[in-house]
Amino acid sequence: MIKIITTCYNCESYISSCIKSLQMQEEQNWEMYIMDDASTDSSVNVAREFAKKDSRIIITQNKENKGAVFNKTINFVSVAKPDDEDIIVTVDGDDYLKHSKTLSYLKTIYSKGYWLTYGGIDHAQHMKHPKEFYTEVDWSLSLRNQTFCLSHLRSHKFFLLKNIKTVDLKDKQKNFFKYGEDVTLFVPMAEMAGKNRCFHIKDKLYYYRFHKDNVHECSKDKERQKQIQEDLSFRVPYKKMKKKDLINTKYNWL
Repeated sequence: MIKIITTCYNCESYISSCIKSLQMQEEQNWEMYIMDDASTDSSVNVAREFAKKDSRIIITQNKENKGAVFNKTINFVSVAKPDDEDIIVTVDGDDYLKHSKTLSYLKTIYSKGYWLTYGGIDHAQHMKHPKEFYTEVDWSLSLRNQTFCLSHLRSHKFFLLKNIKTVDLKDKQKNFFKYGEDVTLFVPMAEMAGKNRCFHIKDKLYYYRFHKDNVHECSKDKERQKQIQEDLSFRVPYKKMKKKDLINTKYNWL
């Protein structure tokens, strides 16, 4: 099954278009897990109106802000209870899927033996990442020694996620990383999967919004970059693994 992780913080103005982009998909066999991270606006109320009419939409609401790493691991797993072969798709609460065939396309990719996808991001043209952000991984280099390019549309098999070690979800003070979850989660998963199991999407299928509460446009971005430069980049890389070894592993993130 396809299970959607949707983290949400003050997405009142955007969550409707996010949910509708899932409901319009030709592929209808999905579940959407909205993790509200202690929003101070009406994000939850808006999402609940959709959930009342669509049982595939499940909402959890944190009493305090936990950050995306916690929400996309412990929080998600405790509610969604994913199976190893489930396809986990990240669609953040302020973003949306651009085309009705996006999930169908992902299913086709995974039917060919891939374990992870990245790429396919679109956004307002006045905002730009480094040009390398939009390219395919240079597999001749360590993922930790090149410009990060594991951009949306991010998805993966659950058996990859469950093999990330607890120590790599936390900072030096042993607290869950609040920012940099793209690096924290997807670099280890791509390392475990390896070149032949990672698919780079070239078509623009995922719309990423820039706005005042977005981590890239607020003071939190400096903290995020500091964590990446001073901590995440120096972690021990994961080795490429065989599927039987990934499946036989049990996660322990407590």
